[in-house]
Amino acid sequence: MDALTPKSESLFQVAWAQFRKHRLAVWGGRILLVLYFVAAFAGFFSPYDPNYYELYPPKGYHPPTRIHFVDPETGRLTRPFVYATRRTIDPVSLQPRYEEDPSQGKFYIRFFVRTPDQPYTIFRVFRADLRLFGVDPPGRIFLMGTDNFGRDLFSRLVYGAQVSLTIGILSALVSFALGLLLGGIAGFYAGRPFVLALPLRAWRGRGLVLGPLSWLLWSGLAAGALYLAWTYVRLTGFGFFQALALLAALWLAGFLALTLPFRSIQVDVDNLIMRLVEVIAAIPTLFLLISLRAVFPTNVDPLTTFYLVVGLLGFIGWGGLARVVRGVVLSVREQDYVQAARALGASDGRILARHVLPATASYVIVSLSLTIPGFILAESGLSFLGLGVTEPYTSWGLLLQAAQQGGFASFVDRPWVLWPGFFIFVSIMAWNFVGDGLRDAFDPRRRQ
Repeated sequence: MDALTPKSESLFQVAWAQFRKHRLAVWGGRILLVLYFVAAFAGFFSPYDPNYYELYPPKGYHPPTRIHFVDPETGRLTRPFVYATRRTIDPVSLQPRYEEDPSQGKFYIRFFVRTPDQPYTIFRVFRADLRLFGVDPPGRIFLMGTDNFGRDLFSRLVYGAQVSLTIGILSALVSFALGLLLGGIAGFYAGRPFVLALPLRAWRGRGLVLGPLSWLLWSGLAAGALYLAWTYVRLTGFGFFQALALLAALWLAGFLALTLPFRSIQVDVDNLIMRLVEVIAAIPTLFLLISLRAVFPTNVDPLTTFYLVVGLLGFIGWGGLARVVRGVVLSVREQDYVQAARALGASDGRILARHVLPATASYVIVSLSLTIPGFILAESGLSFLGLGVTEPYTSWGLLLQAAQQGGFASFVDRPWVLWPGFFIFVSIMAWNFVGDGLRDAFDPRRRQ
């Protein structure tokens, strides 16, 4: 009988089997594995440091180096090699032109070369100088050409992938942590308002501690609102909006002064979180990103800017997930196994973490894979506008900004500077294919 009984499979085993049947999703996953692997070991795969360039001879806007596989002297196949180039200026367009100079000899491509003058770190821990390929100086190999400073564009693309691809994942994790937490709290405690301030008549027992503490918190909120309003008036002068801000702060302080001694203040956490989601959703995403980024100075440390962009993208992206998680939690919290856990004395936190939120796992996995490309595109847009990652770090959006500064010539005379746009397109399409495959795998109606 045991041999005839079909083997039971978990939800994730069934989903994995279905995912493998989705050819586009499988290929999208393979492309992403390659991109993230190359980005993780960017120093090894790039022939040069991303900020390395030569003052003389200048290599600005050097086209991709031609790799020769046939020896022109014998006409036979040989080891791949490149020629050095000679720079001239076009008398008509005044643009630099580069011509091969065989008189300097052949520069054979070597693999697993060491560059002690250009070391790098792996995961900011291990120091190394081994690179996959390179040529002996004074020869240079530029697989995708150079930028306006003569920096190798392929090396900058590989290092830029570290920032663009990492920001996409980190921002999605921040967004989903907020969405799961706040959406779960909103659904689980819907209809159960919290008492955030106790009147004087309730100051007994635990109220002797909680009452003064709640008053202190609300007084701090009112004082902070008054301080912000006064600072706004002092810095910008008195006008209509300044008067409106000052009146709002005074109204809040007066309301608290008249309410705290006599009435308790109750807040429905579900209503509060959902209204916050609606406020964030009502503002256009790009405008909100630019506004929030403008609050911080533009001359901060580049690494701080990286974490700032991650936080901003995660902050504005959690609303949609919170709405869906809230709906799922509202239905799951009434299930028998949740009621049984509550009857056995399990705390709200344990019920939420062990029994309620796991029910949203399939939706979260699918939504996560479909959200990451949006964050990659948002980071590229911010960097393109000069509000994202700054030098000496690089990202695909920052490379596109440099290409845009060249104007129409970037399309006509030096199209290789548009490579970052191609990689943005490929990574976003790959993530979308993976997301479609996961959606079909977890949806019983779409399974094959």
